[in-house]
Amino acid sequence: MTIEKIVDRIEAALKESLSTYQLPENLYDPVHYVVDAGGKRIRPVLSVLAYQTCGGTDWNILPAAVAVELLHTFTLVHDDIMDRSPTRRGRPTVHMRWDESAAILSGDVMIGIALRLLTNTAQSAPQPSALYEAFATGLVDVCEGQALDLAFQQRRDVTTEEYFDMITKKTAKLLEMAVTLGARAAGANDVMVHDIRTFARGLGIAFQLQDDILDVVGSPDFGKTPGGDIVEGKRTWLILTADKRATERHHRALLEAFWSGNGLDRSQIGDVIEMFNDLNVISDARSLVETYTRDAFEHLERLPESLSRKVLSDLGHTLMGRAT
Repeated sequence: MTIEKIVDRIEAALKESLSTYQLPENLYDPVHYVVDAGGKRIRPVLSVLAYQTCGGTDWNILPAAVAVELLHTFTLVHDDIMDRSPTRRGRPTVHMRWDESAAILSGDVMIGIALRLLTNTAQSAPQPSALYEAFATGLVDVCEGQALDLAFQQRRDVTTEEYFDMITKKTAKLLEMAVTLGARAAGANDVMVHDIRTFARGLGIAFQLQDDILDVVGSPDFGKTPGGDIVEGKRTWLILTADKRATERHHRALLEAFWSGNGLDRSQIGDVIEMFNDLNVISDARSLVETYTRDAFEHLERLPESLSRKVLSDLGHTLMGRAT
């Protein structure tokens, strides 16, 4: 089955799963609004493909896949509040369209709905508790990752090791949770679960690193305003590594301005990119992306060969195929 057809099944399941949640309107209207905004549905697709790759032959995974998407959507709604983002996917964010209280509550209730849906898949899984544990761990990890990201904005001594811990929890662990649910629902053994989890985690880390690179050398077509991380004072691997390597006076002055101002003006983005190139930061970041990506696919290839594994591999390559 193609990714497009899987997405169609997920969209239909999302619509059906939320159809009974209508009242009170001030609670559920924001839920429908943000879900209807669409998205690539990458995480639920990963759940379905992991399920099929590990031997699942039916669609029992669909409720859990929808639960994964609702968890992801919850994080977006709450992140938008914390980041004070005015728009998402070309529309006002929930807290702007309604208010912060509505955004908080709509995010909260999505977790409750997700748990109900997860039960539908878990009750017929070989080890129901393994699905609940995976979901709970993913939720805790993504919250810890966001907390670290927020805390980093108040620090100038963040290490690259801390950065990797943050992106692993904030980005990679949600992908890992998605495939773990699929694998456990299919009754995969521990070795298969380990390999598919390692694949998803490595892919998530590589994806976030590549996202950081695209912020400075990519096109607006990828959905990011070039240099946004620099302006916002984000503690990325690029800026942290440059800070460790820089010795030239003009580089140090630029970095000091970044730290003291918690970001830079857009007029200085070109200077930062030049510094990154002088210090080989971008090329080394690309090498890291290649290393994490290669390791991820090595683990995926340890799983039994199948059409589903090929589709999963194709999806991974598509995610990592954005020009850097």
